Amino acid sequence: MRDMRLAIIQTEIKDPLGFENLKRWYPRLTADLVVAPELALTGEKLLSEEEWLKRIRCVQDLVSKKGIPLLVGALDPRGPINQALLFTPQKMEVVAEKNNPFPGFDTKIGVKTGTPGYPFRLKGHRIGVVICFDLRFPEITRRLAARGTEIILVLAAWPKERIKHFHTLLAARAIENQVFVCGVNAWGQVAGFDLAGESLLLDPWGREIGKLSGPTAQVFELDCQRLEEARKLFVTSRLTPAPPTERKILDLEKLLEESEARRRLGQKMVFTNGCFDLLHAGHVTYLEEARRAGDFLVVGLNSDASVQKIKGPYRPINPEAHRARVLAALEAVDYIVIFDEETPERLIRALRPEILVKGADWPEEKIVGASFVKSHGGRVLRIPLSFKTSTSQIIARIRQNVSS
Repeated sequence: MRDMRLAIIQTEIKDPLGFENLKRWYPRLTADLVVAPELALTGEKLLSEEEWLKRIRCVQDLVSKKGIPLLVGALDPRGPINQALLFTPQKMEVVAEKNNPFPGFDTKIGVKTGTPGYPFRLKGHRIGVVICFDLRFPEITRRLAARGTEIILVLAAWPKERIKHFHTLLAARAIENQVFVCGVNAWGQVAGFDLAGESLLLDPWGREIGKLSGPTAQVFELDCQRLEEARKLFVTSRLTPAPPTERKILDLEKLLEESEARRRLGQKMVFTNGCFDLLHAGHVTYLEEARRAGDFLVVGLNSDASVQKIKGPYRPINPEAHRARVLAALEAVDYIVIFDEETPERLIRALRPEILVKGADWPEEKIVGASFVKSHGGRVLRIPLSFKTSTSQIIARIRQNVSS
C-alpha cells in the first residue's frame, strides 16, 4: 500500500474569502489530494444558481490545469444541501451530503437532509467524507469503514467553544475504525460563530500526525504502514449485525412510549399511512423521501379488515403480518402500527406527529388529519410520486397476462 500526500487548506469561509483563498492557495500546492473545509467554495449564504455554477466552472478549470484532485465543501442552492464536492481533472462529483443539518445555522437557512456518501477511490486508497455535525453520529463513519475506507476526511466549520469535542470525536473515529482521520476545519468568523481552525490529522491509533493554526495551507505525508500495523492487531471495522426488523412493528401503546422517549431528545415524528399491499419502487421512494422530513418515520398500516372495507373483498393480496414484515425491512421505516379503521384519524390524534405526509395527488383539504396536525403546530407535506405505478395497476397487468 503506497503512502499518500494530503494537503489541507485551513481558510476563512465567510463569502467570498473561502473562494478567493481557494483560487490563491490551491495552485501552489503539490499533493495527491487537496482538501478544504465545509462551505469553503460558496460561503455561508445561498448563492444564486448562476453564481454557484460560475464558481463550479472556475474551480473545475483550476483543477483541470493543475491536475491535482480537490475536495471542498459547498452549499448547493438548488436544495439547499450542504455537500462535499470532489473535483478531478475530468469531472466534478458529489461524494457526500450532510445527513444531519446543524440545528442552528443549517436549519436557519433551510438546509435539507442529505445522503451520506460512499468511499471514492484515489491513488489506490478508499477515502470517505463526513461533513461537520455528522461527526457526532458514529454510524456514518462505521458504514464508511465497513466498506473498506482507509482515510476519513471531515470537512467542518466547528466553533471554537466546542473545539475539544471536535478533537475528541476525531480521535474516537480513528481508533474505533482503525483508519486515518483528518478534520479540516474552517477558521475565522461566520454567521455569528467564532471558528477555531485547529485542523487535525490522526493515524489509525489516534496519534496526532499534524495540527494547523490560523489561515494556512500545509502538506502532510500519510505513512500507510501505520494502517497495516493497526489492522494486524485489531479486528478491522465491520458493521454490527442488523437488528431484528420485526421489532419495528408495535402496538399503539408501545409506540407512544417509544415516540415519547425520542421526543424528549428533540426528535420530530413523521407519519404516513397506506395499505402497501404489493410493495413497489414508488412506495420505496415515497417512504425514503418521507423519512428525510424528520427524525423518525411511523407508518400506519391498514389491517386486512381495513383494506377490505376500502378496496373490496379480494384485497389485500398479502395479509397484514406479511405486509408489515416487508415494510419493516426498509431502512427508511422506523416503526409500523396496524389500524382497523378506514382512516388513520384515531392514530394521528393519538400520536400527534410533527409532520404528516401524503402523496401529492391528494389535495391538502382531503388529507385525513391535516387540520389536526396543523392545529398543534405541525406541518403537512405532499410528496410528488416518482413512479407512475400502483398496486392496482400491477394486479391488473397480472390478471391480463393470466387471461391471455
